[in-house]
Parts: sequence; C-alpha cells; structure tokens
Amino acid sequence: MEIKGLLAGLCCFSTACLYSQEDKDSLKSKLTFSGYLETYYSYDPQKPSNHEKAAFIYSHHRSNEVAVNIALLRANYQSERIRSQVAFAAGSYMNANYSAEQGLYKLIYEANVGYKLSRKSNLWIDAGIMPSHIGPESAIGIDNITLTRSIAAENSPYFETGARLSYQSPNGKWNMSVLALNGWQKIQLPESSTGLSFGHQVQYKLSDRVLLNSSSYIGKEGPDSLRIFHDFFVQVDPTDRLRLLGLFDYAIQRRSLEKGLAKYWTAGLQARYKISDKYSLNARLEYFNDADGVIFGHVEGNPSEILGASTGFDVCLFDGLYWRTEFRYLHSNSDIFRSKADQYDPKNRSLTTALTWRF
Repeated sequence: MEIKGLLAGLCCFSTACLYSQEDKDSLKSKLTFSGYLETYYSYDPQKPSNHEKAAFIYSHHRSNEVAVNIALLRANYQSERIRSQVAFAAGSYMNANYSAEQGLYKLIYEANVGYKLSRKSNLWIDAGIMPSHIGPESAIGIDNITLTRSIAAENSPYFETGARLSYQSPNGKWNMSVLALNGWQKIQLPESSTGLSFGHQVQYKLSDRVLLNSSSYIGKEGPDSLRIFHDFFVQVDPTDRLRLLGLFDYAIQRRSLEKGLAKYWTAGLQARYKISDKYSLNARLEYFNDADGVIFGHVEGNPSEILGASTGFDVCLFDGLYWRTEFRYLHSNSDIFRSKADQYDPKNRSLTTALTWRF
C-alpha cells in the first residue's frame, strides 16, 4: 500500500509539473471557439417536385422550403509552433458535398494539425481535412462576395484531405504551398482510385489592393482517368468600398484510351460595392463550358454550356449577423431545370434570401 501511495504521489507530482496552472491558463488563452450558421429560403417559380435545384448546384440547393445551408462549430488552437482546427457541421451543404463519405466523416467540416518547421521562417506542415486551396469562394457564405456560389466554385473542391507544406515571405507578399491529397474533394479514397493527387498554390500581393492567385491539381479520377486542373483569379480593391474579382479555370482530363482527352473551362466576374458599413450591393457574371461532358455528363439533359448572372443586396443587422438577398438567372443550351410537372426548361430564375450569423 505504501508503494502504491508513493507511486500515486509521484504521478500527481509529475502531472503538476507538466501542467502547472500557468500552463493551463496559457492553453486556454490559445484555444478559441467559434461558430457559423446560415439559414435560407430559395424561391424557384418552376417549383421542382423534388425541391432540389440542378445537379451541378451543391450549396443552397434546396428550393421552396426553409433550410439550413450550414451550421458549424469550430475549435481553434494557435501557438508559436503549433496550430490546429477541428470543426463539425450539418446542413444541406454537408448533405450534398459529403454524400460519398461514410459514418462520422459526413459531419467533419475540418480537422487538421500543423507544425511550424522553422523558428525563423514562416514554414509550416499541415495535415488532415482542410479547406480547398482552389478558388476564391468557400463554404462560409459571409466570406464570399455573393450569397450563392458560382458554378465554378460548385464544381471544384470545397475541402480536401492530405498534407500541405506552406511558406509565407517575411513581408507577407508571397504565400506558396505544395500539397499531397486524397483526390478531388474526398476524405477517403474510393476503391477506383489509387495513389495520391498533388497540387500547388501561389498567391502574390501586388499591393494592399491587388491579390493574384494560381492554384493547380493533378490526379486520377478513376482507374483510366487523369485530371489536370488550373485555377487563376485576381482580386482588386480599387477603393475602400469596391471589390472586384475575376476568375478563369481550365482543365484537361484523360477519360479512357477510347475517349481520349477532354476539357472544360469557366470564367467569371464578381463585384461588391459597400454603400455604407451597413448596406452593400453585389453582382456576378459567369460562364461554364463543358462541351466534352466532364462535369455535366451526369446532368440530365447533358448541357455543354451555362451562362449565369446574379445581383444581390446585403444588410448588416448586427455585428456578425447579416441578411442577404439575391436574384439569380441561369441559361443553358439544354433543358436541364426541372419544373413541378417534371418537365425541363433551359432557363431558371430563383430568389434566395438568407440569415447568416458568425459568432
């Protein structure tokens, strides 16, 4: 009994030494919690019978019903040498984008840890489930210019799983990274995929008002398929009130020895103007060309091109709480938009309104 008591005392003493009150207070100060909630209603006058928008739309894709796009809770840890994010989420965005994942993975928005490799240089290695390195738009709607996502964002990864080596220059102008990934928006690799995919990202701040971005992806999308993708965008803030965003994506894909090479590309322009600290306007023009059916091959009607335009109005109701409204028009060269009578039309109009809250 005396030996057991001595061992217990030593354990308590060693634990106290390892985790003093100062250490615990420091840990608490580096650990923060946050959340994001986005509810929406999207009115589609065509009233599709299944309450779903076209198959290439994955965010705010429910129509004529009140829905939650995403409800997210995040824990973030940041110290001089270690950083980590863990976030769980639910909503129609998760249902659409994580449908191929299994079990608990369907709820994991983000789960990664990073280590700073150098005390002097801003060189990090991160691994886990991370936000995508492709494109200027994210699943967190309040961070985007427009309420709904562009067709380009909907059909490129929102998230990725793998490892990232990143570097930021001392003056903050350059951000560069190389990535090894489990494929195109995947947590677990399916049986049809073998080996890792790879990517890069380079961002350069030409000035405080101009940001240039180049991102790439190369990987197998099946046993006989290889995708090479490049994303380029430029963000310009001519004034404190105006933001402009231009995007161009291009991809080449080898589908099989019989079908040969295919390609698709997309381009878009977005703009936001702050009338005041409380009110702002936004607009978007976009075009997606998929004549070879790489992305739209699974869409009923098999369109080869889609043209879109939207305009929106945002109101800041309170710090972190926004009311956003958007009218969107899409036009395809094929009948792809379902109506109440299960008929299809090449045109679609929708009015979406959302309450977004970051806390």
